[in-house]
Amino acid sequence: MRVKSQEKVQVTNDRGMIRLRWTQPGGKRTSLSLGLEYNRANIAYARGVARQIEDDIRCSQYDVTKNKYRPKAVGNSGLSCSELFDKYTTYKQRDKGISPRSVETRYVPLSRALKKWLIVPAHEVKRHQARNFMSIQTERVTPGTAKARIGLLQSCWAWAIQEQLIANENPWIGLGEAIKTQPTPPGKPFNQAEIKQILAGFRSNPYYSHYSDFVTFLFGVGCRFGEAAGLQWKHFADDFQTVWIGVSISRGHRKSTKTGKARTVMLSPNIQSMLKERYERLTPKPEDLVFPSPTGLPICDRNFRRRAWKTILQECGIEYRKPYSTRHTAISHALANGANPIMVAEQSGHDKRVLLDTYAHVIQPWLTDKTLIGPINIGLHREFELPSSLLCLFA
Repeated sequence: MRVKSQEKVQVTNDRGMIRLRWTQPGGKRTSLSLGLEYNRANIAYARGVARQIEDDIRCSQYDVTKNKYRPKAVGNSGLSCSELFDKYTTYKQRDKGISPRSVETRYVPLSRALKKWLIVPAHEVKRHQARNFMSIQTERVTPGTAKARIGLLQSCWAWAIQEQLIANENPWIGLGEAIKTQPTPPGKPFNQAEIKQILAGFRSNPYYSHYSDFVTFLFGVGCRFGEAAGLQWKHFADDFQTVWIGVSISRGHRKSTKTGKARTVMLSPNIQSMLKERYERLTPKPEDLVFPSPTGLPICDRNFRRRAWKTILQECGIEYRKPYSTRHTAISHALANGANPIMVAEQSGHDKRVLLDTYAHVIQPWLTDKTLIGPINIGLHREFELPSSLLCLFA
């Protein structure tokens, strides 16, 4: 008897792994990863599973949970913890676009730690072993790093379970909550006199005047360094009243913003004027970077910080703070001058709750207004443009 088209189960190659695809009774499409490499021996096995699914559909014995069709070896892949995490890292690079820098600074050190301190097959890791590994991490790295590592392992095991590489047990769930981290106080914002000095210092410096517009933009918009460095002219409205911020660049690697969300930011008249003058002077193409390095490449945060930024602050006699302080300065000044915190969060791409916690000392008057927690009765400042208190500095 010939199988109807809607009952046919396809054996497909999903990035080197076998995945079955078919239409369930009722017409809904579904799939099942067998956790097996796409080779001749495994394909033959997969075709046998496919025939069983087809027969069950035809005989009304189909298992909607699909557990009946999973290989008995699933959950015992034989991978060590570090090997499993390396597979997860490859997946994150290929499918999620994490930057090489993130791999270098976050994923590779954790893989090394797993290879040294958790020498068991990944499918055999139990809760007590996960706790022991966590204890070792809290002794050897900062609480924040340890917490982040446990979070990565929880995500890794969840992914491995979904891919049927290990059994349905995640020993890392909830462990990170036991790690208490000390909140990092925000850096000291620059005052208006210091901002004027810094901008004047960049404009007059024979080596670093190239960055004066870039620094003006950072102070005037309050975006992250990588977001400004990755801007292209096509991201601005024709009249330069708004800019779309949806990408960031780090060490030459283009990725999404820190929150993974895009936003449209209103620009002050003075920032608009600066951009218009720059556009007319450079006559760029839409794909060109708005603020490239002197060599035309994306600005490297490390080189900028070590050379230009540090030099200008020293020449001005200003206490050193990282370039990120331009963002903290813009947000602090805007909130201190009565800008609505929700609007500031939306314009700066900040998590609303984190902003309220971090800048509570700046927005204390707002915290006594119970309408802040509601989405309707928030008293928005119509004239607000992030940050309105600094507009006079860019004239």
